[in-house]
Amino acid sequence: MYQPHVPARRRRTARLGPHRRLALYATFALLLLTGLAWLLARWLELEPETLAPWRAWSMKLHGAAAMYATFLLGIVWSAHIRMCWIQRQNRLAGGLFAVVVGLLVATGFGLYYFNGEALRGATEWLHWGGGLAVGALFWLHLARGRRQAAGHD
Repeated sequence: MYQPHVPARRRRTARLGPHRRLALYATFALLLLTGLAWLLARWLELEPETLAPWRAWSMKLHGAAAMYATFLLGIVWSAHIRMCWIQRQNRLAGGLFAVVVGLLVATGFGLYYFNGEALRGATEWLHWGGGLAVGALFWLHLARGRRQAAGHD
């Protein structure tokens, strides 16, 4: 009787494939760079007429990257986050990262829709702070995940 060759079962890994990793890293880099470009242009308003186009384009790119990042995070949720949470892997760093990303999504929405100077100002500061912190949290999450995968934790 014919029995097809069945490869040995590989250990399920929570690591993202190279294409998804590249898409995620490139999208987060674009978000960070466009956000920093906007902040720089906002605080260097020496010549508003020359900086205005930079601010507008940085926000258009930032918004487009944010929409794509939301799509990618949906993919990562089903393929990575759920599995790691069940396997109790990298929960603290991943959880902190997820909370700050959630804050960025909420404050990004608020920046678009909130009215009122006080609410808008508080939302801006939360978004800027979260945007700056998320880079460090992303690095922490990656470093801890790699240490755990290598068996050092």
